[in-house]
Amino acid sequence: MVPESYSYIDDGKDIFRKLEFKSSKRWRKNPPHNCPHCNHDDIQGVEILGAYKGPLFWECSECGERFLRFTEKTTIAYLDKTKDLYIDLEGLDRIWEQEPN
Repeated sequence: MVPESYSYIDDGKDIFRKLEFKSSKRWRKNPPHNCPHCNHDDIQGVEILGAYKGPLFWECSECGERFLRFTEKTTIAYLDKTKDLYIDLEGLDRIWEQEPN
């Protein structure tokens, strides 16, 4: 159940905007070998449950910069599939500290 304070449900475009992708360059099959921003070599795939089976985008484990896997339009379409779900984007960076469901 979504709290009353979240009466407005984000659509795919809103979620995409909040993820703050800084580049439209895409790495379709594999993530970049090194982060273009900090040159760190640990880039992880990020999967959003309900959006796409597999990584929807890539993220640098050092600086947190996010990189597109698909076009903006395609990414928004996948994220739009989650519009009826509550996603705590600010809590994603600490989700590993929580107990599993």
